[in-house]
Amino acid sequence: MLAVARGRRRPARWLLPALGIALAAAFAAGVAAQSQIAGDQSARSVLGGASPLDSQVRVTWPGPVSPGVTDQAQALLRGLGLGSLTEVLLMNPVRLGGVVVRPAAIAQLGRWLPGPWPGRLGPCRPQRCPMLLVGGGPPPKVPSTLAAIGVNIQVVGSSPLRSAVPLRFAPSSAGAGPVLVTWDVAGLDSLPGLSGLYRTHSWLAPITITRLRWWQLASVEDRLARSQARLLVSGSQFSLSAPFTTLDEARAQASVAPQRLLLAGGGAITALAMFIVLAGGGLRRDQRAELDRLRNAGARARHCVLFVAAESGWLCAAALSVGAAVGIGAAGLLASSEGEPAGAILTHSVITRAGFITLGTGWLAATVLLGTLVLVGSAGLTDMLAVAAASALAAALAAGTGSDQALALLLAPLCCAAAGVLTFRLAGAGLRGAERVARGGPVLPRLALVDLARSPGVPALAIAFIAVATGLGGFALAYRSTLIRSAADQAADRVPLDVLVEPGPDFNTPLELAPLQRWQTLASDAVLPVRRTDANYTTGGGTVTVPTLGIPAAGLVGIHGWRESDGSAPLTTLARRLEPTGPVRVAGPTLPADAQWLSLRASSQGFAVEVTADLRDPQGTIRQVTFGTADAGAAVLRAAVPRGRWELEALELDEPTGLAITNGHQNGENPAAATQSSARVALGPLVVLPARGPSLPVPLGAWRGVGAAATTGPATSGAVAMVGFSAIGTPGVVRPAQPTDTFPVPVLTDPATAASAGPDGRIALTVDGLPVIARVVGVLSRFPTLDPNAAGFVIADEATMAAALDAQLPGQGRPDELWISTGHLDRVRAALDSGALAQLDSSFRVDVDQQQQGAPVARGVLGTLIAATALSVVLAVVGLLTALLGGARDERAESDLTEQGVGPRGLRAELRVRLALASVLGVIVGLGIAVLLTRLAVASVRAAGTAADPRPPVVTVVPWTPLAVWGAGTFAVLALAGWLATRALIGSGRAGRLSRVPGTESGGVPKESAVR
Repeated sequence: MLAVARGRRRPARWLLPALGIALAAAFAAGVAAQSQIAGDQSARSVLGGASPLDSQVRVTWPGPVSPGVTDQAQALLRGLGLGSLTEVLLMNPVRLGGVVVRPAAIAQLGRWLPGPWPGRLGPCRPQRCPMLLVGGGPPPKVPSTLAAIGVNIQVVGSSPLRSAVPLRFAPSSAGAGPVLVTWDVAGLDSLPGLSGLYRTHSWLAPITITRLRWWQLASVEDRLARSQARLLVSGSQFSLSAPFTTLDEARAQASVAPQRLLLAGGGAITALAMFIVLAGGGLRRDQRAELDRLRNAGARARHCVLFVAAESGWLCAAALSVGAAVGIGAAGLLASSEGEPAGAILTHSVITRAGFITLGTGWLAATVLLGTLVLVGSAGLTDMLAVAAASALAAALAAGTGSDQALALLLAPLCCAAAGVLTFRLAGAGLRGAERVARGGPVLPRLALVDLARSPGVPALAIAFIAVATGLGGFALAYRSTLIRSAADQAADRVPLDVLVEPGPDFNTPLELAPLQRWQTLASDAVLPVRRTDANYTTGGGTVTVPTLGIPAAGLVGIHGWRESDGSAPLTTLARRLEPTGPVRVAGPTLPADAQWLSLRASSQGFAVEVTADLRDPQGTIRQVTFGTADAGAAVLRAAVPRGRWELEALELDEPTGLAITNGHQNGENPAAATQSSARVALGPLVVLPARGPSLPVPLGAWRGVGAAATTGPATSGAVAMVGFSAIGTPGVVRPAQPTDTFPVPVLTDPATAASAGPDGRIALTVDGLPVIARVVGVLSRFPTLDPNAAGFVIADEATMAAALDAQLPGQGRPDELWISTGHLDRVRAALDSGALAQLDSSFRVDVDQQQQGAPVARGVLGTLIAATALSVVLAVVGLLTALLGGARDERAESDLTEQGVGPRGLRAELRVRLALASVLGVIVGLGIAVLLTRLAVASVRAAGTAADPRPPVVTVVPWTPLAVWGAGTFAVLALAGWLATRALIGSGRAGRLSRVPGTESGGVPKESAVR
């Protein structure tokens, strides 16, 4: 009754603590709802990217079906709540009528086939089985009648399938071959002429994963897994496949949202808790007076505690109810604005069992907080909070990697609490020290510091609160900059320059579709040809395979997102180490423009050898022209030269077809070494025959054999090369000596690969099956576009690596992708979307960057940070005014000054300086808290190790200029609020003010004697 009466008589005194509690509840509800929204959108983005083929639940039965199998499969799918069943029968390819075709039956054919064809097909019978051609090209490729014993298929037309879902492949794809379909599954299955073919029966139904919500994924996956397990335990031939991988990825992506958003919002909730402490301090004097009155009236300790608990309890209950209602309303509006079902979001984020438990726990914590504040005091309470925060943080850190996610959630609030308590404890000593230092300074700052140092309790609490509020806003700015930098780094890791162009589905490379000059004209900037392949090296008792990139060394400095910590030396230094010191390739003889024939005298002792010339055009494209077969008798072989400018790069020796097949069988079936044959081949003289003029000889005596070919004897300037050729299944190459025969290829590698190199840094690599001697000249921790899960990597200069590969097998070093730097993205994008270049796959760094920043979790985190920043400004202003009303205004000091003749103007000036000093200290400390909190928060996110952990890892970005602007802006807002509040609190002071009051300077400013 006493608590109710006090609340009814003076409800305004409870306004500030109630405001803090209500804001904390509303903000927590908003963060919880936003985490559900971001998680659901993240999951739906993954599910929406799944192909229709990956969105099916399929039950498969191998071989012919027995009675009841179809009913069991359909019952199983319907038991999962799936409709729109489709039954499919797929047979192995069979030769009918001289053509290899693949028969299939789709029961609900009209669902997958456009046009009126399904209605025109009759049943499938041994006498006549009408079917449609759905793959393998135009109808003339397949006769209209395909007959055999027990089967008579009539091809009545052709039509494409709408999807690859029924057959699990697209019939029109390359290599699929002709596919014939009918709707009559039972009829096709019973054809006696096809009874010996292996077949599979499938029953499939789509699972509408795009309509699933995040909170439904676990139950759906669990239901599918139980059905799969029942099939395995039953021992039947049924097998079930479902989009388990897609569902797992969606759940992993969605689970990141609560962690990141609670990390971003935890600091704001802690600042609100400190605001409650600050506002509750204003109630302590009134409640202590009431407790003294109760004790004088005979109340005992339990009665006092009960009174404090009752008064704090109803306040917290009312404030939490209002805050929860506001939070629920805001969460509903937020869900509706994001296109999410508001009811479902609320029932899975706020209006839940966990939500009610959190609300009850929050009421209990707030009640205890306010009660302890009254009974113990601000100093004792802050000490208790410090011990609790330090203990919780130590426990989270000691829990190890198993609590990384919990650590991420606790880090921001615990650090805010610890920083606030530490600031509160140090502020009093700092104020006293500042007062001693400022004794020789101006009067107003000295007087303000004297008043602050004389009663430092409430001012220190206000400084701590302003510091936490400012630190929270600065943390929001720094963490936002960190997220933007992380998105840019992830985009640069996938697209190192502006555009990355790769081969498309038909494997045509960019330089095969357009010469390098056209790409350079299109980009008007650097275009880097890149060779992507794999390399092997031997270490210990095994072989390690690592991805390998050949990239122009000069282009390394243009890579975006590079960090100095990624390499053992600056990137410019590493690029110089990769650059060749001289020519990397010696060109072969250039053929005249009117060359028509190449004439070569050749003979082979041992077995016949096929001889081919490798011609290279100015673009680096290799074209082979065949001389023919060299056998025991010396003969002059000729090869026609195509039109154009050509360089004779090499001569190739190959086994005859029959011998190659024999060696292939031996190598594939015999575990022992295959029997090898050797031949001694004489090549030369080689003569170029132009259309007009004399013939041009090409001396071969100095040429070198590699691969399966080995030149015998010292190199000479003669016209004939003697070559030993071994039939080992690979070609032999005879070409001019190259620099890579002597000098190793400089490479950059990961630390593990570098450790496998020899003392001089040399390492023997096998690239594309060809031997390459390399030398490690630098170590990198990562490199863009390479899989971080690979065993390592090798980076080489593109021209040097291409020369080394071409020296072993001409044309092997041809680049297969392009990295483009351009200021004309629209022009490049338009070219890649039209014409022959449209068949290439391309990625734009700006698109990846926008996709990363526009991801649901990123948008949710940024929205939470913006809300926390706005809230921190409001809290800082309200906290300053609370301190002004609750103790920063020293009425005793004002009375002393008034007695000495100081007018209202002087009192306002002194109070404004006092508030400004507290604001400056709080803002400066708050900026330091922001930097520290950002570094710790980023470390916790990086340690979380979730599926969405970015690559490269997140690095802390401290935006010094925005932080300085934030600090200055916060101080300006606080100064303006203090100026207005003091004007309203003390009054204008114009009425009855003396023009010259004893003890003051002109304008009412206190004199030096007033300070003394």
